[in-house]
Amino acid sequence: MADAVGRGRPRVAQVEEKPYKRRPAAPFTTSTLQQEASRKLRMNPRETMRVAQGLYENGFITYMRTDSTVLSGQAVAAARAQVAELYGAEYVPARPRVYATRSKGAQEAHEAIRPAGDHFRTPSQVADRLTGSQFRLYELIWKRTIASQMADAVGSTATVRVEVPLGPRSAGGAPQDAEQTFSTAGFTASGTVITFRGFLAAYEEGRDAERYESDSEGGKAGARGGKDVRLPAMSTGDGLATLSAEASGHETTPPPRYTEASLVKALEEREIGRPSTYAATMSTISDRGYVDHRGQALVPTWLAFAVTRLLEENFAELVDYDFTA
Repeated sequence: MADAVGRGRPRVAQVEEKPYKRRPAAPFTTSTLQQEASRKLRMNPRETMRVAQGLYENGFITYMRTDSTVLSGQAVAAARAQVAELYGAEYVPARPRVYATRSKGAQEAHEAIRPAGDHFRTPSQVADRLTGSQFRLYELIWKRTIASQMADAVGSTATVRVEVPLGPRSAGGAPQDAEQTFSTAGFTASGTVITFRGFLAAYEEGRDAERYESDSEGGKAGARGGKDVRLPAMSTGDGLATLSAEASGHETTPPPRYTEASLVKALEEREIGRPSTYAATMSTISDRGYVDHRGQALVPTWLAFAVTRLLEENFAELVDYDFTA
């Protein structure tokens, strides 16, 4: 099959384009800050909160234990002004963005985590006053806050179907000298073209899939499907060149291991814990030997299985997500 494709002359059979629009992520809460610091900075939740505490105590950010995505009017005005100053007026949406908190149990006693003050200091303005980890975390918070008040990213998503003639085949199993038809192989590719970067000029949210690690051989990053793919301009009927063709097998893989980022996200989705408890939970399961760290992945130990079985057999009514929440 691969050899036949390699000898064939592919052509574009169909091109379908759809508008693409993407909104920025909401400003940081405690949970999303811990998740993003884990993905982008490789900082565990305990370290993230320790560094954030130092930034807060020294007046660089607002309070870092919050479940609210709301920015004060002062912060919104500061973010929009800085976007216009750094990127241009076209990057500022007509109206300020307002974000709703997803969690039903959110108390929203504080606003979202953001740079302090009514005029945000850029990372370069505070670099000489911060340690390396403090600078990286401040820069992350600053970028997320600025991006949350920027315009949408706009473009188009194209799906291209390519057909490759493979050669003649006998119709209905008839002898070779009977009427013949030609078989084809079909391939599909999808990609995105960004025509206006909008908030992507400042910041792009990380994805859990980028940090999942395989359980074998120490693993490499797993899913790559979340990454944008660029396609060249093509039209129906265009001829293409075959650079290479190879057959590859497909195996069903098990669900990815939790990372600290995805585990914090799962706790928040199940409404287990509060902003102040996520870091302590991550520390506890590590310090008590319930998980081993394999890259970014958390692998349960035999001790974890033993304790879980003990609880399930003797306290079944308590080992329940809803009860814990």
